[in-house]
Amino acid sequence: MSETSAENIANRRGFVFFLISLIVYAGVCGYLYYNQLLNPVTGMFEADTPVHVSMAVNDGFCYSLLSYVYVLCAKVSFGNILIASMLALFTAGAVYITYIMLDKATLLAGFGLSDGLLFVSAYLLNFVMAFYVSAVNPQHYIGYQSANMWHNSTYIGMRFFAIAVLCIYADIYREEKPRIKDLIVFAVLFAVSTLIKPSFTIVFGPVFVMELLYDFLAKKHKFTHVLFKGLAAVPALISMFAVSTVMFGGETGNGYAIRPFYELSRRGTHPKVTLVLSILFPLAVFMLHIKDFYKDRIYSFSLLMWLVGFLEVFLMAETGDRSGDGNFFWGYSIALFVAFAGALYMIFKDLFANAMLPGKVAIAVRALLLGIFAWHAIGGIWYFTLLLTGVTYFV
Repeated sequence: MSETSAENIANRRGFVFFLISLIVYAGVCGYLYYNQLLNPVTGMFEADTPVHVSMAVNDGFCYSLLSYVYVLCAKVSFGNILIASMLALFTAGAVYITYIMLDKATLLAGFGLSDGLLFVSAYLLNFVMAFYVSAVNPQHYIGYQSANMWHNSTYIGMRFFAIAVLCIYADIYREEKPRIKDLIVFAVLFAVSTLIKPSFTIVFGPVFVMELLYDFLAKKHKFTHVLFKGLAAVPALISMFAVSTVMFGGETGNGYAIRPFYELSRRGTHPKVTLVLSILFPLAVFMLHIKDFYKDRIYSFSLLMWLVGFLEVFLMAETGDRSGDGNFFWGYSIALFVAFAGALYMIFKDLFANAMLPGKVAIAVRALLLGIFAWHAIGGIWYFTLLLTGVTYFV
């Protein structure tokens, strides 16, 4: 048997194992989400999801695309199983799409990764949470900011479609003349993500506009091609307007206000420290790759998205009945996810594209950064395991 044939067989076996692991992960998540639905107000398996379902089914308040799904599921006796299964598929599916996103990003940068490394990285990116230090903040989630969570149905659904948007955006980005098929898929996915929860749109949208302007002003692409890419975002903008009308229409009494650091300071004992711990790995990578912000467009995109999300949650606060909800955190959460993915991408570039010079110091730095990332991931796995025991997500 040739070396190439053996490698192909190993890759196929690895991919089958990856798919099996996703099925198992989906099953575990289904168990968690089903129990969340069964225990809406008991403190056991506490989550936002039962509230979302109740708002749609009992109150008729359908502010998210998922709300209509909940209403339909409520018409059958096994509706909770259907809802839990859907959310489990979104969660496990996000891991698979993250694998595709990483593969596309590394190939665009001119180097590829083995399937095994991509599989593990995709899983870890879907578990990373804050760099947990109990002495600073004893709770794993509240008080920090997190890229991943398992208690909010609209965030779970939105994140799945948001990562899918980023995948197709990678295809559109590399095409000087975008294909109609890609633009249509992008438009649909972007709109669906927005209709589920507009949080991704408010952090991705500004960076998307910046990218289009740069392409046009720097004459990277023709005006008509830039225009077509921009028009593909119109359905998402219309969707965001529709959702905003439901959530912040004149009769709701809800609105926005500029209150610097208000939202970030409301949770946790040491909010300034937890703010840094929540972004420690991407921040540490940035300290070593400041120049790459101007050189690597994939990396700069991830940082710009984080910056937009941070400025929104730092500056803005809600008023009215929603003033205590902290909904700007959702946009920051998906921006954190992208920041972690961008930072890990730069580590891979160091290791496999020789972006960092070899040597004992470089090896030690890489080991330290990977150690920080590992603790981010371990913290998320730890938290997820606690949730499976039935504790509240405030743990």
